[in-house]
Amino acid sequence: MNAQDIPALIKQAQQGDTDSFIQLYTAVYRPVYKIARMAMKNEDAAVEAVRLAVLDSYASLSSAKITTAPQFIEWFVKILCTKIRHLNKTSDIIKKEDGEDIPIRNALNQLPDIERLVFSVCSVCGCSAEKAAKLCGYTEETVGVCLTNAEVTLKAQLLSEMNN
Repeated sequence: MNAQDIPALIKQAQQGDTDSFIQLYTAVYRPVYKIARMAMKNEDAAVEAVRLAVLDSYASLSSAKITTAPQFIEWFVKILCTKIRHLNKTSDIIKKEDGEDIPIRNALNQLPDIERLVFSVCSVCGCSAEKAAKLCGYTEETVGVCLTNAEVTLKAQLLSEMNN
């Protein structure tokens, strides 16, 4: 799929063409899943967040005012962040993963939900604090504090893992 194909796919998907929506989703699913997996404490929660984001994005695409690939990606990540925030609040599907002893995963799981979400969006999307604030639904100041706290916590956690 070329970048030139995206506007036509968006228009077709907005008119209810599921194949076009599938093609659009296929273009973004890897980074979307990476954000969800970093932001959630386990695989099941990440998959659920992505599943809910896909359902909501498909349902609301017809009324979305998007026409370009960057707009689509930003719009989809915004929906994903909303789902992640909701799932973190309800904690219905958070389960302990057995046997997972990966230092970075353990360090990420030590972060508060808000810091984990902001850190994952900034890491995967490579965006500024201003853009992350817009995507995650927080203020730019909150995002800046979250990133600083996450960096300090992750460094401390990983250093202590290395020393053990």
